[in-house]
Amino acid sequence: MKTMKIKNSLTLVFLLFVIIFMGGFSKTLDITPQKRYIVYLDGEKLGIIANKEEILNIIDTKQEKIKKQFGVDKVYPPDGLKIIPYMTYNEEVVDPQEIYKAIEKKSDFTIKGYVLSITPDEGDIKRINVLKRDIIEEALTNAVEAFIPEQQFVAYINDSQVEIKDTGKTIENIYFKEKITVKESFISVKDLIITNKDDLTKYLLFGTLKKQSEYEVKDGDTVETVAFNNKLSVEELLIANPSLSSANSLLSEGQILNVGLINPQFNVIEESEVIEDVETLFNTVYEDDSNLYASESYVKQEGKKGVTRITEKVLYQNGEILTLVTTNNTNVISTPIDKIVVRGTKKSYEYLYNNYPPAASSTDWGWPTISPYMINSRYGYRWGKLHAGIDITGCGFGSPIFSSTDGIVTSTTTSCDDNGWYGDYCGAGYGNNVVVRTNTGLYVTYGHMKSNITVYAGQTVAKGQVIGYMGNSGSSTGTHLHFQINTNSTVGGASSVDPCAVAFEC
Repeated sequence: MKTMKIKNSLTLVFLLFVIIFMGGFSKTLDITPQKRYIVYLDGEKLGIIANKEEILNIIDTKQEKIKKQFGVDKVYPPDGLKIIPYMTYNEEVVDPQEIYKAIEKKSDFTIKGYVLSITPDEGDIKRINVLKRDIIEEALTNAVEAFIPEQQFVAYINDSQVEIKDTGKTIENIYFKEKITVKESFISVKDLIITNKDDLTKYLLFGTLKKQSEYEVKDGDTVETVAFNNKLSVEELLIANPSLSSANSLLSEGQILNVGLINPQFNVIEESEVIEDVETLFNTVYEDDSNLYASESYVKQEGKKGVTRITEKVLYQNGEILTLVTTNNTNVISTPIDKIVVRGTKKSYEYLYNNYPPAASSTDWGWPTISPYMINSRYGYRWGKLHAGIDITGCGFGSPIFSSTDGIVTSTTTSCDDNGWYGDYCGAGYGNNVVVRTNTGLYVTYGHMKSNITVYAGQTVAKGQVIGYMGNSGSSTGTHLHFQINTNSTVGGASSVDPCAVAFEC
């Protein structure tokens, strides 16, 4: 019995020794912390790993497809992956392969590239991912040259513009309206990443790399008709087809043209001084002849346009005239010669009983502004929308506007601010305006005027009568007159006709 007690005591002592020994050993291990890494993806904890480089190497070595696709040497973790070091006491780690599988399932891998940011004064920032920095400057230059002829642009950059002797243009400044920055970044391989300058140029001009609409040239097509029929301006068609050098380029039957609508991701501003010879339309005057019947007439003297050399300060935006100011430096090269039409006044049997109108009584038109003037935007499509008239500028803010024909004023709008851009909120975009119905049933709109309009609805007006003054009201970005002709009272694009085809030889 005594022997058993001794054995039991020894066993107890041994167990206590083992517990104390093991406890002491464990306590010794806890004293030495180890460095581990917690892996987070978009804020979600994926696990703990022992070696940060190991997971990065796994990501890099398993993405050979991405390396070949983009021609890069290294692939990086997703942008939302965070690997945070911390010290722990013997905490269990996760196999890096499991962490990799979780990352691959939940997110996209990245490569090093550059983000081209285009920041406007107002509106959203446009960000374009680019693989290599050196293609950005080349592509931007190519895109700018779509709006400014290469020869002029290069001469401006090299400070080698030729001094103007008679007529020509001197570029004074070129800049982007938006702030353009480039920043190195890690870019998701699932995002659009542009890898060459041709694609980047295309994206800067069209806002997409998708294939654009195409048109097969038919017999009789011209650059002008192809552009209009596809809702483009001539300038837009030329930009979309660099092989066409000008509006006079000859087209061949079966030729394929790009007729996609350009959507520039930037606005290039050009400030220039332009000296040019502009034509002044002639007037048509009538002489009555009692020896001719009222239905008879003939041209006694053909009219001839005059020429005036003017100097202008022009502001272009993406190749389109935004504002134009004529300086006092003008020189009349030749004055216009009136067209003289002799018309009969003798009343014939047919006139008395059928009330035939006198010849040429209401078919001639007078120019609506003073000289010198410029047509800075013609009838036709621009940016996919029909510009349903012509814009006349260069006469100066507050210069008189004349009725082009005899007629009756059908409406006036005088409530818009005289100067500034106000979108479509005033006068349906036309700003302060006058609409005159001609004796032949056409409707003429005079838009963007000052508010001090001199006529009222229902008033009869004569050709050459002052009806108001040039302004900058409504959807307008500079002082000018919008002159529009419609075949009915619905003043919109559907019933509009080209003033340069119907009323003037312009």
